[in-house]
Amino acid sequence: MDECAHRGGEPAGAGDLKSLMALATAHRRAGRLPAAEELYAKIIAAWPTAAEPRRRIGILCAESGRGDEAIAHLAAAQRLVPDNPAYLTDLGHAYFAADRLAEAADAYRQALALRPDFAAAHFSLGNLLRREGKLLEAAAAYRRAIAAHAGIAGFHVNLGVTLHELSHFDEAIAVLRQAVALDVRSVEVHYNLAVVLAAQRRLDEAIQSYRTALAIDPRSASLYLNLGAALQEQDKRDEAKLCFARAVELDPNLAQPHLNLGAVLYEEGAFDAALAEIRKGLLLAPGHAVSYVNLAQTFQAMGDFPAAETAFRKALELEPTLTAAKAHWSTALQQLGKWEEALTLLDHEHLLKQRRLARVPAWATVADFNAELARYICRHPTLMRDPPGRATQHGSQTMELLNCADAPVAALQRFIEESVAEYFATLPQSTSPWAPRAPQAWRLHGWAVVLRASGYQIPHFHPEAVVSGVYYVQIPGVVTAGNTGEAGFIKFGPPVAGTPAAQAADRPVARALRPEPGMIVLFPSYYWHHTIPFEGSEDRICVAFDVVADEQARTRGPAREALSQSGLAKS
Repeated sequence: MDECAHRGGEPAGAGDLKSLMALATAHRRAGRLPAAEELYAKIIAAWPTAAEPRRRIGILCAESGRGDEAIAHLAAAQRLVPDNPAYLTDLGHAYFAADRLAEAADAYRQALALRPDFAAAHFSLGNLLRREGKLLEAAAAYRRAIAAHAGIAGFHVNLGVTLHELSHFDEAIAVLRQAVALDVRSVEVHYNLAVVLAAQRRLDEAIQSYRTALAIDPRSASLYLNLGAALQEQDKRDEAKLCFARAVELDPNLAQPHLNLGAVLYEEGAFDAALAEIRKGLLLAPGHAVSYVNLAQTFQAMGDFPAAETAFRKALELEPTLTAAKAHWSTALQQLGKWEEALTLLDHEHLLKQRRLARVPAWATVADFNAELARYICRHPTLMRDPPGRATQHGSQTMELLNCADAPVAALQRFIEESVAEYFATLPQSTSPWAPRAPQAWRLHGWAVVLRASGYQIPHFHPEAVVSGVYYVQIPGVVTAGNTGEAGFIKFGPPVAGTPAAQAADRPVARALRPEPGMIVLFPSYYWHHTIPFEGSEDRICVAFDVVADEQARTRGPAREALSQSGLAKS
């Protein structure tokens, strides 16, 4: 583009004005923004029909956080060259920064009407759609940007991250690997690939990607922090501690490395040292609710239940909906002997709901549907025996199962969505103050679990979710017959060491349910639950799922489990 794009011929002295443009550009590149802005203003006054200086001063205003001025300058520039899609795209950026999303989208679409293959406008529209939570439309826009200009790594990065948010995990990783091939020296590319790999528990590959990024930028505290977290997941605690310590050294004002270091020390049983690190983190981030949960858990482990109570109440004051706080708070209340408050939190009568599948279109019977769903699960490519770091023991578990078009899964998802909507609609908020509130928008994450003889799930809860549930596909006859006690049942209520053994009959903090094929069970995600081992030749097959607030689903990724009480709450 010409330095001084304008309408009409060049006025007298145009060469001098172009020299001033070059000088203003030099000032801007050197960070001398006031000097650059002054020169752009002089050029505009001398040459009012020139669009480019108005564009440059508009971009400068946008970078300085002066949104209204940026929009005024960029709109004026665009009116001078109405057939230039780049000017419309810049105006869209200014509207986007000012949170005027409808006007931004209109500007991007006008740019694409002028030039349908304008990659920058497709990419920018994708970013806007992703901001609005329209992930499928965003992915389509990123694909069009790539089709128009396949050589930009950033286009692939944003598509890959969006595909991951859509639970298209394998495709997300493939697209991010394409981004690596396009820009092997980009820290951002390696970082995003590592994050997605780690979320899919492909930890060896994630660690390699983090190390590659660190070779490019060895002074990144966030890279050391994430590498340490991945190593911690692999129980490589000594290496994780070194990473967290290096992150603290590189950025002393960063709270998270202290908190993660505290978590490693907690896992090692070094509670005093863990307490010291968590307190350091809280000094740097005093409003971090999860850190108060970690502080409370550490006090619990040390037997200081009153101090744990104070910390839990602080966490819930900061973030009343925090699932991890409520889960661990339920155990602390029992340890403190505060049974009435525990029973209010663990209100099984009102918060634990069951529903049964009556019929499924396209299948003659529910049994036929379940049989096809069972075959689908057993052939699923992600089904893994005894997956590390999961609640499943002596069994197999898939990664993401839902959110796909395959017939049995789509039919199941419709039933789950109907059941979740009914669950939220019928919860008695007045009688159950802890009843989950329906998010403005929510998504499902789901996975299948196949338990064989002696298989079970250890006590856990689902920290990323609002409501969780399970649909039973196949249940062994020995379980449905009910002749072997609670074998094969799902049981709610955490086993808490040091409290009176079942909590007397008039204190029902635990409840067991016998599963049946076609039954769905819904409960708050902070409910601790586990399954009882069973014997027999048939597999026990179910689909577990989480209801995640849509914003949380985009920012935190796939569902995770918090196992037993062995680790601190995840930030």
